[in-house]
Amino acid sequence: MAGLTVVTAALAGPATAQPAGEEVTPGAGAVTASTSDANVPANAVDGDLGTRWSGEGDGAWLQLDLGTAETVSHVKLAAHQGTSRQNVFELQVWDGAAWETVYEGRTSGSSAALETFAFDPVETSRIRYLGHGYEGDGEGDWNSLTEVEVWTGDSGDDPGPGPGRTVEVEDSDQLQSAFDAARAGDRIVLADGAYTIGEMSGRNGTADQPITVVAANRGQAEIDDGQLEVENSSYVTFEGLTWTNSDTLKITSSNNVRLTRNHFRLTEESSLKWVLIGGANSHHNRIDHNLFEEKHELGNFITVDGSETQQSQYDRIDHNHFRAIGPRAENEMEAIRVGWSEISESSGHTVVEYNLFEECDGDPEIVSVKSNDNTVRYNTFRASQGTVTQRHGNGGAFYGNFFLGEGKAGTGGIRVYGQDHTIYNNYFEGLTGTGYDAALQLDGGDVDTSGALSDHWRVYRATVVNNTFVNNVSNIEIGANYDLAPVDSTIADNVVTGSRGELFSELMSPVNLTYAGNIAWPTGSATIGVSEPSSAIMAIDPLLALDGLVHRIGADSPAVDAGTGGHPFVTDDMDGHARTGTADVGADEYTSAPATRGPLGAADVGPGAA
Repeated sequence: MAGLTVVTAALAGPATAQPAGEEVTPGAGAVTASTSDANVPANAVDGDLGTRWSGEGDGAWLQLDLGTAETVSHVKLAAHQGTSRQNVFELQVWDGAAWETVYEGRTSGSSAALETFAFDPVETSRIRYLGHGYEGDGEGDWNSLTEVEVWTGDSGDDPGPGPGRTVEVEDSDQLQSAFDAARAGDRIVLADGAYTIGEMSGRNGTADQPITVVAANRGQAEIDDGQLEVENSSYVTFEGLTWTNSDTLKITSSNNVRLTRNHFRLTEESSLKWVLIGGANSHHNRIDHNLFEEKHELGNFITVDGSETQQSQYDRIDHNHFRAIGPRAENEMEAIRVGWSEISESSGHTVVEYNLFEECDGDPEIVSVKSNDNTVRYNTFRASQGTVTQRHGNGGAFYGNFFLGEGKAGTGGIRVYGQDHTIYNNYFEGLTGTGYDAALQLDGGDVDTSGALSDHWRVYRATVVNNTFVNNVSNIEIGANYDLAPVDSTIADNVVTGSRGELFSELMSPVNLTYAGNIAWPTGSATIGVSEPSSAIMAIDPLLALDGLVHRIGADSPAVDAGTGGHPFVTDDMDGHARTGTADVGADEYTSAPATRGPLGAADVGPGAA
């Protein structure tokens, strides 16, 4: 950053120049604030991160008078409780007549150290921080800074990368140099060719000015060696790259890191996790619109871990294409694993949505959920052996997914353990699995409400409503494995059709299970299975008709307006149509309106999708 000096506003005396060594004297400079508590304005410029200025209220400000006009290019801020709070703020300069905003944003929420916020160089003698409170660890209207530095240079100086700056790289050394110097607003553009990649640490963009690492031509910049670890960083995006290297891509103790429109086909010689999110204070990362393919060694495409006690939170995995993982393994070959047993009592709030899984045959659990409060919705599974499994944890939500077995051996749907799961608006057809791989398995447990975190915890209060099952080898199974039957669960308003076996199969007797409003239509050698009153499981043809890839009900179906209701979370159907009046039975709500969701194809996901 040649030609730049740091101006630290103080109550009196010269500032210390760094790093260029040019001393700047701000004259009778001062630091003032619109308001403060016992933490006074001077604390923000005393060089001590252990002291702070704090002012309450949306619009509270801290002002630095530089004494003379300087060409200011960026400001460094250290936020009080900066590892858990994001300060929302504006930076304003005095233009001689009024205050002009030159930057709007927020601190990263992942660092208590100084963070850089750059803008187009502007000449001014006064600059102020205009606070709008904080978000993150709760939210509030306090504005607290432990340190402020103002950086300045004349108009001829190169301020280094900043908002809108493009950094073009053509080789691995240039790429690493760009990583080391990256700051908010950088756009690091990789020319076509092969690269060795390394670490990016302590680099922080903002929501409005992320750091972006992007291929000049999508797919033509190839990472064929090295290991990327994004550590203690925020708001960093990697876009349009081809990854063929042989090391795990790690997102560690970071937030708002995004992997988008990449092609992952890593080189494997032994067990290898491809993408791993973990570390303390990890949250709000996103993996979207990528292609993951041809994985044949142990390890997962995507693994979401965390610290020793807390899963990474509020991560999103969406619009990806996962294909060709296998052959079948006993364990540790999931397409996606969310959480793990030792942190399974923590809440992840992970969302896995709008992904396409094709021939994902590795682990018996295609998507393995091992923590609390996660959501798997609007995905399509085609010809994939195994199930979406709530292996550990409580409060899982599984809805709007399409499971299309296409007659392939071992294809399944959803299997759960634990408490308070909701399973609704899912469509299951042509699945051949049974037991662990049944279309729906409310399984038995080997421990009750306490036990080893790696055990299978007994099912309590599962709610299975408004799903449609068509021509599966095994549809709804209760307790295929272990000894402790599900308790206090509900199976209601489902449509189940099939030509073999029991449509409702109680392999062990559930405790206080409620059936209500289901429609069952056994054909061929199939039977309903459980003996229930006709109002709980009605033996009647739902008049399903093939419409594209799935079967839907028509205007004359007895499923229309026949639901028992009472489930306020069921607000639409598998196609995105609103549930109106009395909800129809099954995953489909009859309407002549076009669907807004449905089974996904290759054009709907991956790097080239809209």
